[in-house]
Amino acid sequence: MEVLLGLLAIEPMSGYDLGLTIRESIGHFWNESYGQIYPNLKKLAAEEFVTAKVQRQKGKPDRHIYSITKKGRERLAKWLAVPPQPEVPRNELLLKLFFSAQVTPDLPIAYLERMVATERGLLRRFEQIHEAIDRSRQYPDTPYWKMAARFGELELEAHLRWAEEALAELKELNEMSGRTAIDAAAAKEKRNAGK
Repeated sequence: MEVLLGLLAIEPMSGYDLGLTIRESIGHFWNESYGQIYPNLKKLAAEEFVTAKVQRQKGKPDRHIYSITKKGRERLAKWLAVPPQPEVPRNELLLKLFFSAQVTPDLPIAYLERMVATERGLLRRFEQIHEAIDRSRQYPDTPYWKMAARFGELELEAHLRWAEEALAELKELNEMSGRTAIDAAAAKEKRNAGK
């Protein structure tokens, strides 16, 4: 719920606008679905952390625009004062890579090639993110948005560098396992020819 208070501290928004803003800004490191946003907005309104104003629209459903209250700002400030808890990472790709001696190297190679393509695409997206932040200079939050975006950018660069290194190693392993199989087949053929 604090994510909604934080976004509403920037400016009043509808539930739909909050979802778009999450996807366009913090969605790279934090996710909230519309299924979470609307019930949480109702709870926040019931507890008087936000207020809702109905905005009539011609030919469209009414929009409910939410604004943070003084009580909501106090709750947000309290939450911001609590140190973040370390998270236990869960990464299925690393887990599968850890056990990849059980399969041929071409399987993890395919996983990493897909990861490299995805990470490169996401990294290119950061140009747009930086441009969007630069266009939002009217908000006092922009220096903090830049810091968060830079963290994401550097993290992606690190993932990409690691994936490219691991991919090179896997391809080498694949070549070696191919040579080993060829050598074993040749040795078997030689033994059979000697019989």
